Amino acid sequence: MSEKLNIRQRKFAEYYVQSGNAADSAIRAGYSEKYAAQNTDKLLKNTNISDYIKELTEKAKDERIMTAKDRQVLLSDIARNSENEIADRIRAVDTLNKMTGEYLSKLEISGGLDVEKSKLDELVRQMKADG
Repeated sequence: MSEKLNIRQRKFAEYYVQSGNAADSAIRAGYSEKYAAQNTDKLLKNTNISDYIKELTEKAKDERIMTAKDRQVLLSDIARNSENEIADRIRAVDTLNKMTGEYLSKLEISGGLDVEKSKLDELVRQMKADG
């Protein structure tokens, strides 16, 4: 996307993503103060510039998101660090175990088993009688 922009437009978008201040970003990108004061809305409405701003914003968001591997490394560091409280270390190990599926899920079944067993017994009796 940035290939459709001239250098000042590209710099404007990059500064804008960093600061959120359109006038200051325009001046830092090389536009005159007069132009920046009167035309920042024009710059922001430019579809190529706004698309580049969106692209930069999404890239910045993606870089801030921890991957599962990053989370596992962080939790492992907490668990191994003997300077951490024991409760924090145990919580880190517990969370790691949950993340990696180390725990078995318990499934509790209640009610209805006796009824189902009697239905099954009845079916077996009928099959013996028919056979």
